[in-house]
Amino acid sequence: MTYYYPAIIRKKEEGYRVDVIDLEGCFGEGKDKQDALEDARHAGVNWLLVESEDSMNFPKQTHLDDIKLKDGEEKTMLAFLMPKEGWDE
Repeated sequence: MTYYYPAIIRKKEEGYRVDVIDLEGCFGEGKDKQDALEDARHAGVNWLLVESEDSMNFPKQTHLDDIKLKDGEEKTMLAFLMPKEGWDE
């Protein structure tokens, strides 16, 4: 199953940070935007896997149009493809 959540991309002094705003404490970092997005996808899948151990009550998704950005920020939707049982990451 695939879940979609919005994320905010920020340029840092060295590299990028991507915050998945609906998944508390979930973010990715990387030397370039692509690395940070991939790290955030990996973190998001892990976040959802841990949450699914307790319940399947995942947070509602914030709509992209409702996200207010600061200067230098971008927004995007990230897809989190959940592994099927028995798959190795």
